[in-house]
Amino acid sequence: MKHFTFLLAMLLTFAVLKAQNIPYNLTPDWESNPNGQVSTGLGLADINGDGWKDIVVADGNDIHRQHLVVYYNNGDGTFPYDPDWESADIDYHGHLAVGDINGDGWIDVAVSVYIGPSGFSDPGKVKVYYNNEGELEASPSFESSEFYTFSCVLGDADGDGDLDLAAAAGEPYGSLFDSGKIFYNTDGTFEQNPQWTSAIQMGAMDVDFADMDGNGFLDLIFSCEETPNYIYLANDEGIISDIPVWQSDEPQNYINSLDIGFIGSDTFPAIVMTGNSQLGGDGKVRLYDFDEGIPASSSASWLSNYFGYGSGILLADVTRDDILDLIYGGWWLPTKIAIGNGVNFQIDPSYTSSSSSVVEAIQIADLGKENIQIMNENILIGIESAAIHLTHKIVENILNIYKNGVLLESSDYSYIPGKNWISFKNRLYAGDELEIQYEYCYDGDLVITNWDSYKGNYIFYNTNPPVGLITYDKNVILNLINIYPNPANEFINIDYVLPFDSEVEIEIYNLTGDKIKIIYKGYETKGRNILKYKIDNLRTGIYFIKVIAVNQYFTERFIVY
Repeated sequence: MKHFTFLLAMLLTFAVLKAQNIPYNLTPDWESNPNGQVSTGLGLADINGDGWKDIVVADGNDIHRQHLVVYYNNGDGTFPYDPDWESADIDYHGHLAVGDINGDGWIDVAVSVYIGPSGFSDPGKVKVYYNNEGELEASPSFESSEFYTFSCVLGDADGDGDLDLAAAAGEPYGSLFDSGKIFYNTDGTFEQNPQWTSAIQMGAMDVDFADMDGNGFLDLIFSCEETPNYIYLANDEGIISDIPVWQSDEPQNYINSLDIGFIGSDTFPAIVMTGNSQLGGDGKVRLYDFDEGIPASSSASWLSNYFGYGSGILLADVTRDDILDLIYGGWWLPTKIAIGNGVNFQIDPSYTSSSSSVVEAIQIADLGKENIQIMNENILIGIESAAIHLTHKIVENILNIYKNGVLLESSDYSYIPGKNWISFKNRLYAGDELEIQYEYCYDGDLVITNWDSYKGNYIFYNTNPPVGLITYDKNVILNLINIYPNPANEFINIDYVLPFDSEVEIEIYNLTGDKIKIIYKGYETKGRNILKYKIDNLRTGIYFIKVIAVNQYFTERFIVY
């Protein structure tokens, strides 16, 4: 669909106004015993192989040298108040990443060590605890060379289908900048020194992988303090450039954490980041939208109100409308949830917890498996590539993947619990057909790590009642194919597909989110349907069509001239 730049700024104000419930209590339903722990890194993954998500926490931060710990799921979504396992070693741990690094079917844990044993004068490192068939090794068998690092991430950095390790580098309190780093996976382990370093030194606080430009290879994104944020793109052979293709251009940049997701019907992912005003900056949450392409530099397309010491951030659909919402927290601050509208988010969040803590990380998973759903997603590959993104953002587990009708082995691809990309060992080519069956999080429980040593880590359990299993194919869900002509001045055709016979309601909204009228309400048959609607009574401007059917809806914009 064509976009018109003179109208883009107006689009950011659009919101469909409707009451939506946030399914969380205002205070946590579970809080671990504090035990003096300065909790920072967080991972939700099945460590002991019993089929239930466990909670992995890295303690220490820049306050104390402490352990990596695991709280094992009791098999019903509940957890003990004290960790079941702790590492033999201690460090000033930052954030962590979970994934099957050596391809043995067990989830391993990589951890950033922010600073060394002597404190801020001593650089840290990144290390890996491998999983020995249900229990993490007591001490890490991989430790990198020394550098300051607060966050790390696992992802396929070279398009070969295994998990590489990327690290954010730098130390903002001392304005010590460093290059971002990648340690490539070789037979399930890493060399002590990174094989990739960015050409630019930065004060990176967080890092993640995503296919930002849609070329079928994962790219690398850094959020930073004192220096700009950066995107490093992979080329069409999967090689990530050491020169950034994009940087943020705000005059002051003090960013703590980031997350990545598809906003509304965007073709390319967007990035959200938390500003932290401890050392400077505006202390606001930012949204960077790249659906028009990735420029050399840009400012945020949306800003929250002032928040202050922002930290953990997550995009997730908590309102069951297939639109990502924004969850964020901060130091000595409550957790907030701003409902998404498919373009951006509420300025005034619908949810603010009555409890506050020093939030470090926020993640979601269906810990009790009450509402985990199964998706059968069919994808036709258009270009040579190694990675794809799935429809649902919070993927719990990959069940099966068929490529051109052949069942793949788990060693043929890699993914991360809680993320929605899959990277393949063997190249995908135009015309290849993938059939992917996976479990996704429909009603997630909110897990938060807390730096305050007098408070524990939190779980806010989802209060929605179980709905039972909903299994459907992506290629047969409600799909709004097109609105045409667009722009238009006499009529539009609304072209959509129903998976089965259903009641249909079609509504039209103006740019400010006001419903103008219901233009159709009736019963339609399975398959493709086209509604022709006269628009000669509408003023020049931007409007939105909303098609509601089969307990779903799809919104698309059109222009009247």
